[in-house]
Amino acid sequence: MNRNIISTLLLSFVITCSFAQAGEKKTWLPITRYQFITECINSAKASMSTDTARFYCYCMQEKIEMKYPDTADMVKLTTAELSSPEWKKEVNACLNGTWPGPEREAFLKSCIEQARSLGETKARNYCECMLFKVEKLYPNATDLTNVTNETLKTEPWQKLIQGCLKF
Repeated sequence: MNRNIISTLLLSFVITCSFAQAGEKKTWLPITRYQFITECINSAKASMSTDTARFYCYCMQEKIEMKYPDTADMVKLTTAELSSPEWKKEVNACLNGTWPGPEREAFLKSCIEQARSLGETKARNYCECMLFKVEKLYPNATDLTNVTNETLKTEPWQKLIQGCLKF
């Protein structure tokens, strides 16, 4: 496993733990997620493209939050644990998405343009979150053509949208 990837995650944990609220249970606060992803992307860009770093960091944040819903427990994740076969499998699964870079960039550009009313930073955070979640739902970007305005009004889509708006 690439030592840079492990270092990136550990650096992100350290920074995130400093922003985590003591006693927070079951889910991370939006600021904690944002801080983790931001620091992870900044660190990961040293060894991978920004696009890959973004997908990787969103993916790992989701996996780590599931394993450590209480942010105080994140300090238990060590280099040794990250080197375990289970975590190596998780890290490798996060290293590549399924969409080509140009399709990701087109999605982001279009989404940010449409979400401009949220403000630049909020729109970018929302759209990066949506990109990750939509890519997971639709591994083939061309399948998005089947998503209609009515589809977006369904409960699963509304939950996804609301989750990303909290970022």
